[in-house]
Amino acid sequence: MKKTTSLLLSGVLVSGMVLGGIITPTAVNAASAVTQASENVTNKVTYYLASNSEQVGQPVELEGTIGAKITNVPDGYTLADGENATYVKNEGSDNSSVGVTITPLTSAKINFVDQNNKLVKSETVNGGVGNSYTISNLPAGCSWPKDANKTITLEQGKEYNVPVEKEVSNTVIFKTADQTEVGRTQIFGDKAGDSISLTDEQIPAGYATDGKALTLQTEGNTQIVTVTKATSDVTPFTGKVKVGKTFTNLYTVKGEQIKSRALAADSYWMVANKLVLNGKTYYQVATTEWVPADNVTVVSQETSNDDIVQKADRNVVTTKDVAYTKLYTQTGDLISNRGLGAKSAWATDKMTTVNGVKMYRVATNEWVKVTDIVE
Repeated sequence: MKKTTSLLLSGVLVSGMVLGGIITPTAVNAASAVTQASENVTNKVTYYLASNSEQVGQPVELEGTIGAKITNVPDGYTLADGENATYVKNEGSDNSSVGVTITPLTSAKINFVDQNNKLVKSETVNGGVGNSYTISNLPAGCSWPKDANKTITLEQGKEYNVPVEKEVSNTVIFKTADQTEVGRTQIFGDKAGDSISLTDEQIPAGYATDGKALTLQTEGNTQIVTVTKATSDVTPFTGKVKVGKTFTNLYTVKGEQIKSRALAADSYWMVANKLVLNGKTYYQVATTEWVPADNVTVVSQETSNDDIVQKADRNVVTTKDVAYTKLYTQTGDLISNRGLGAKSAWATDKMTTVNGVKMYRVATNEWVKVTDIVE
């Protein structure tokens, strides 16, 4: 049997490859297997001013990885825009020379001036002389004009007036009829005369106003909005409603929007109570969730029996330490596809007695037995 051998001699790999009975040696330099980009070198770095190419100081020796950007600069200087000099290794030299273009550090004052040529705010920025600086910190309540130039070229000792458009702001003070202040908010717009509508979140909780539409006045003005204590009336209403062609938001009993949940379009929901809050009607679809009546259609209604369903004698029920607590309908039928977790707390508002067992409501048509909760 013929043997094939390979020899590693002085960093040269010689391998035999049989071609037509003739052994053809192939040489591979072992050093080429080392990636040069990971090799550290020492370079002699000379710094030059970007403005006139004048040398700054004496050359210095810096060590770094081949191909890495040279970022070391003398004190009081920074790299000039576009300078990307890297560590290099020239053939036959262990101390290659590299030139780096730098520029002196400077501070500049930026004045933000509004559309009425009034100073809004000033700030000091730092950078290199001749380098570009992009402005990113707009003053609060301001916006950029259309096609605004947000970049300046820094020059020694220069101030920059930067145009901005200041939004007009008014303070809104909410007062009752007896002039008691119950809250404040801010409204903003592009200019005086703009129509602004107050949001539900801006109106103090527990209060209502006849209208939410306001006209923005000149900058800094104060507007007074009269509010009244919110009134509500909850009455029993057992039935089913259908959501319209688009989803609908949900609200608390105080009329505050619940931002984390909504009802899907064309979905059906059992309801238990009707709420009239400041003249607007809502239906209760869960213990703490109400849907506006004008966003749903009542498809069925049952006659409530106040002798059977009463106000709960507690606000929260907590399940026992069991894997699964069963739920029932108001008539005592088992709900097979849902249950409550172990030691979990649930808000309740109604109680009733079914087949001699007291039950508490934890959702529109979901009830838990008193024997399944912690007393």
